[in-house]
Formats: sequence, structure tokens, C-alpha cells
Amino acid sequence: MNCASRVLPHLAERSREPALWTRASGVVSFETLGSAAAAVQRVARREGLRAGDPVLLLAEPGPQLFAAITGLLALGVPVLFVEPWMPIADIAHVVELVRPRAFVAGTIGWLWGARVGAVRSIPRWLHIGRMTRALSAAALHIEEVDEAAPAVITFTSGTTGKPKGIVRSHGYMWRLHEILADHGERDGVVGPELGVLPNLALFHLGTGRGTVIVPRRWSDADLRAIAALPARLQPQSLSCGPAFLLRLVEYTDRAAGFRDLRAVHVGGALTDCRIFERAFDRWPDASFTHVYGGTEAEPVAHADARVAVRASRARSLFQTLNVGWPIPEIEARPTPEGLLVRGPNVAAPFPGHGTGDGPRWHCMGDRVVPGEEGWWFGGRVAQPEEQFALEQRLYAALETSKCFVERVDGRVVLFGEGVTARARERGIALRRDFAEIEEVRELEIVRDRRHRARIDRARSLARGGYRAG
Repeated sequence: MNCASRVLPHLAERSREPALWTRASGVVSFETLGSAAAAVQRVARREGLRAGDPVLLLAEPGPQLFAAITGLLALGVPVLFVEPWMPIADIAHVVELVRPRAFVAGTIGWLWGARVGAVRSIPRWLHIGRMTRALSAAALHIEEVDEAAPAVITFTSGTTGKPKGIVRSHGYMWRLHEILADHGERDGVVGPELGVLPNLALFHLGTGRGTVIVPRRWSDADLRAIAALPARLQPQSLSCGPAFLLRLVEYTDRAAGFRDLRAVHVGGALTDCRIFERAFDRWPDASFTHVYGGTEAEPVAHADARVAVRASRARSLFQTLNVGWPIPEIEARPTPEGLLVRGPNVAAPFPGHGTGDGPRWHCMGDRVVPGEEGWWFGGRVAQPEEQFALEQRLYAALETSKCFVERVDGRVVLFGEGVTARARERGIALRRDFAEIEEVRELEIVRDRRHRARIDRARSLARGGYRAG
């Protein structure tokens, strides 16, 4: 088995078709991607890398990154990713745990790595640009590996700020592909994906579909460039979070483009209903799927977003808390400690970062309540239930989710951007209408680096000079 073999037939059968597009590279065909991946393999072998030798990979989403991933995975070389904004001490800890045999990055990545002593100690530094530019006439080689062999190792800062490591094996990647393909990720769409999530670009390469890649730090200029692409490159599907969906709707309020979208998947359990509703108006004939999952388990449940919004509005909710029904492959147990899930698309923890081998129960850390319309998201277990309920009432009254409640110096305080003016516009006296609130403070909302729609409460409070407690 080797999960990279999913891509292999498309390199020949769809050789001239677009595999990837970026503003910097233009169109890259499946044939060119395969040649670049084979070149990566050639350099990796010359440097002595073999199946099982982990490699730290750092690059922006684009042809070089996906050629490197494809070539290395096909050799059975595990690919390690870390969030570059993690504290240096945490990155050093990860590198010492995994002990990568090589560091593959571009010039900017090398400059980043030079700041971290543990990265400097990695024995081989390979330049991703030089590896992929030396296109190879040789065919991509697929090394057979055990299905339990690591394919992708990911360390993130996690929602608690502590590094969290998970391992996606070749068997996991294979089965995840089947789950995504069967549960509507393709939706009968054959045109390109508008690629916001890099892991889904890898999935689409395995289905023979192309991806028009949106850069991490995208701007209106990037969207204009995509909107101006010829018909064969116009995106027909989109998978994203609510923050990007809202910005895309706002962009299309001002400019033409993106009229070919036929299938939209939005991840998360806290999407404002109005974001969905504006998108429904913009693309009335498109299917919309509301997806619930997490880093370790994706997807866990999904719903027709139109149904989920109607159910949420019927409960006078501002956010789409209805997340539908669990996918058939998932076993689930709602518990007071959080939703437990087990299935083929639940990734294993990195050794030392969890327990158990093979199928295991993973705690999502979420409060999930079954109902007639499916599951309802009730907040993180770490957040008091009454605090979550109060915030939802505030969102509905103020018609904004740019605020949150925290206890500071023993007092229940509402923090938010423009909440005082918002309350005045809506005729709400916050201290009178919400007796639990003892104080209101204006505060710039800081978003989570990975989940841009999610409020980073700790950083927001720190920036304002406050400390929860």
C-alpha cells in the first residue's frame, strides 16, 4: 500500500489537464507535477533518504509543496509539518521527538530554520526549488509500505496553546480519501476546486481534479486574478471556513466572478447563520454542506447547510449550531467529558501525545447534544455551559459574534468590538437585559491563526492588557 498511488493514474490519463494553479506559477499539469515529484525522489535518494526517514517540510501551498509531498510519500518518507509561528522551544521539542533526517524548504524557510537550533542540527538541508525544478523523465516510483507506516506527521499549537502531534498513516490517508469521495466532496463536480485548505488539494489530486490555490495571505488582487481565469479553470467547488466564505461573498458584492460554484463545504460549528444566508443568495443553485470535525477527526458529521440554518433559526440562534448527523463510518458517544469518536478517519496521536494504537476513541472536547434534527453543538467542554449559553443569547440580541464573556477579577465581563454602539443601535441595555453581565469593555478581537473565524480569547485579552480569572 502507498497513499500516493492515488495520484499515479492521473499523471498519465490526465497528463495535459490542470493539476494546480497559482498566481506565481500559472497552470501546472498533472504531467509536470509528476515530473517534479519524480525529481524530488531522485534528489531524496541521492541524499540517502529511504522509506521511514522523516523529513521536515516547510513551503507555501503551491506546485513545489505538492510535488514534494507526492514524491516523498511515494518513497515512503514521512513528511513532518509544524506551524512556523509555534514558540521556538516547542518547535525544538518537536524536532527532537521526531528526529527528521532532512529539512526541505525554500530560501525563506531556510531563514526561518536558521533561527531554531534544533532545525539547524538536522543533517541535510535541501532546497525545494532546486529539487522540483530539475524535472525528471523517470516515472514516479511507488514504494510499498505497511498501511500503519506514517505518511504525514503534524504538530500544531492546538487550542490550548500546547503542541499537539498526530500521525496520519498511509492506511488512514487511503481510507480518508474513500470517505471524502463517497460523502459528497465531489458532488458530481468535475471542474477545479477553489483551494483554501491544502490537505483537500492533496485529496483532489488523488481524484484527478485540479485545484486553483488561494494563497495563505490572500487579497482582493488574488481573487480578481482567479475570477479572470478562462472557463476551464473557473472553480466549481469550494471547501473553506466561515471567514473565507464571508470574504468571498463580500468580494462578489463588489466585483464579478465565481459564478460557477456548484458545491460549497464549510467547516466548523459556529458559522454565523447570516454568512450562510448571504452565500445562499449569492449561489442559489449550489449545494452547501455544513461539516463538523477536527484536526484529529475529519469529517465527523455533516448537514445540508440550508437545513442546519433553518433548524438553528427556529431556535432563535445567531450561529449555525446544528451540525447534522454523524457519517456512517464514525462511532460516537456523547459524554460529560466531551464527544468521543472512533473510526477509520480518526488519526493516531504521535507517541507521547496520546494513547492507543489502531482504532481508538478520541475526545473532541466538544459538548454535543443529539436531537431530532441531528446533533447540536453546545460549546467546548472546557467552557462553562452557562457561559456558552449567555454568549449565544448575546449574539442573537446584538446580531454579531464579535464578542465573548470572561470572568476577570471575579467579575463577569463582556468584551467585544463595538458592542456598546451595537447595543445602542438595537435598543438594548446590556446591564439591564443581561443580568449576568457586571461590566462591558471594548476590546479588539484577535482571531485564531489556524481557525480564522474563531476568537482567540487569550490573545485578545492579552492585547487589551487583561487576564482571565
